[in-house]
Amino acid sequence: MLLLGSLLALASGIANAGAAGLEKHQGMHLASHHGGLRLLAALARRPLWVAAIGLSVVAWVAEAASFALAPVPAVATLRNAGRGLLVVGGGRWLDERFSRLEVAGVVLASLGGALTAVATAHAQVQKQPLANLTEVVVALVFGGAAAAVSSLPRLAPKWLPKTSQATGIALGVSVGLLFAGTSVFTKEVGDRFALYGAGAVKALAASTGMWLMLAMAVWSQSLLQQAFRRANAATVSAANTSVSSLGLIAAGFVVYSETAPPGAWAVLLAIGIAVSVVGTVALVNPSAQPVAPRPPAGSPSAPR
Repeated sequence: MLLLGSLLALASGIANAGAAGLEKHQGMHLASHHGGLRLLAALARRPLWVAAIGLSVVAWVAEAASFALAPVPAVATLRNAGRGLLVVGGGRWLDERFSRLEVAGVVLASLGGALTAVATAHAQVQKQPLANLTEVVVALVFGGAAAAVSSLPRLAPKWLPKTSQATGIALGVSVGLLFAGTSVFTKEVGDRFALYGAGAVKALAASTGMWLMLAMAVWSQSLLQQAFRRANAATVSAANTSVSSLGLIAAGFVVYSETAPPGAWAVLLAIGIAVSVVGTVALVNPSAQPVAPRPPAGSPSAPR
């Protein structure tokens, strides 16, 4: 079961990486004045962007299934393996540039995910549906933290440089916090189907988790598209996947009472998480140069 759950987590990460690259590619063709829900509305009229959202839905289904088969730390870190695709795709398809340090960061982040998966190979998967009040608390904690971080660029002192890259990273961290919350609700979906089969549909519709997840998903998509317009796709994804992974691992211990593996496995788990964090820090590097949004086709400044 662990092997299948790990493979599904990897597939989810790869599908999410492909969707992120496609989403940024489509966003590059929109005028810079689009923002917030207006940006989402403009993107929704682009078929390829809609296809990318469909790919994200496929990734979400794989993630929900993986949570029912593998421990939270393994799923949380293995999803990050798709970052390498964004570095390759960013350089070839999105005209983005990456330093050697950032490429090394991708390798370290993926290695950290593999070590974490091995360390939790003998851990038990917790399947205990959460109470509605607990789901509301989860949404408030992660949603409140996301709102606070996303406002930091606007609240920064005037003497502090406000770069596009820094704003993109801040938005990426906010998205990661929201992703951590929606991942808790995604685990709820996987757990309930594993426990109740088709009867889970009625239980999920009656819970607050599904509706909170939908609201947070729309919010996170709005922030994510804005972040893509300010920083490289791989840089933004590094910020959000690292934060979402650490937030989800913390939620596994606090919300689901998952226990750390014993002895040497606990050490390996700590090393895996540390290596993943180091890789993310290397990848979130201000030397990467984001690409300015391309003017819409037919505009006076568009290339002919």
